[in-house]
Amino acid sequence: MIYEFRVIDLAEEFGVHRNTIRNWIKSGAIPAKEGPGRRYIMDWSDYQRLCEKFGKTPRMPRTGGMQKPAQEQGPPPIKLKAVEGNKFYPDATWADICLTCGTCASACPIAGVDGLDPRKIVRMAALGLTDELVNTDWIWKCTMCAKCEEACPMDVKIVQLIRKIRSMRPRDQVPGPIHKGVVNCLERGNNLGIPKDDFLFLLEDLGNELAEECCPGFSTPVDVRGARILVTVNSKEPFAEPDDMKWWWKIFYATGESWTISSENWEGVNWGLFSGDDEALKTIVGRIVDNMKRLNCEGLLLPE
Repeated sequence: MIYEFRVIDLAEEFGVHRNTIRNWIKSGAIPAKEGPGRRYIMDWSDYQRLCEKFGKTPRMPRTGGMQKPAQEQGPPPIKLKAVEGNKFYPDATWADICLTCGTCASACPIAGVDGLDPRKIVRMAALGLTDELVNTDWIWKCTMCAKCEEACPMDVKIVQLIRKIRSMRPRDQVPGPIHKGVVNCLERGNNLGIPKDDFLFLLEDLGNELAEECCPGFSTPVDVRGARILVTVNSKEPFAEPDDMKWWWKIFYATGESWTISSENWEGVNWGLFSGDDEALKTIVGRIVDNMKRLNCEGLLLPE
């Protein structure tokens, strides 16, 4: 027998956050796979074992419930294809399955700003309005928070669609601060182009202040090989809010944690992701991985 469920319902049933359920599914702790709409399916026996583990009594889901045995089910669903020749997406789940219900717009925190509407973006993509979407400012107002995608009953991949549209904008026409940040990071190792000597001087100065204020003997660890955690930095902090870095450092000091900051390519905010520049994204991630290997660190802390 098959058990069909929504993530939010299973999270409520077992008293955990819905992201915990998603992580269990991804890791295989819950042997479930994607079903129709925004639901998942798993064997009834696996659901029973999960209930036994948590001391719960198996129950029917609010909608759908227990399905027919696999051999009694109808033919497999037809795999949808994207609009032929569409430049935006490789799969129908990016736009073609949209119901135009407007749920995404109701969830979007900036819907209505300058006429922005996630539903309009999806429909324009489905209709193949390439030039109009690439040239609109809507895609740059989007914060990519994914609230629209979370609310969508058809699980349309709206955030991936937004990133794809952004990637099609010529790089010299990407909004100035974002484009400049990516270039700075590629050329100078951080989004704001802070010189290495200035950054290292600031780290030393802040470390001395922290030692005087509350952490005797503290000094900022830079390029410490074998430290357990590599800490990256949001460049806005050393540029405008340097004291904010001290909060992490105080926690590390109090717990005796082993950590370090790299003197090179220490930026922790990847604007290649937000600008749709996959090549830059890969380069920036690769540099962090190189730092992890060079310093032989076990864990990574990102500021965002």
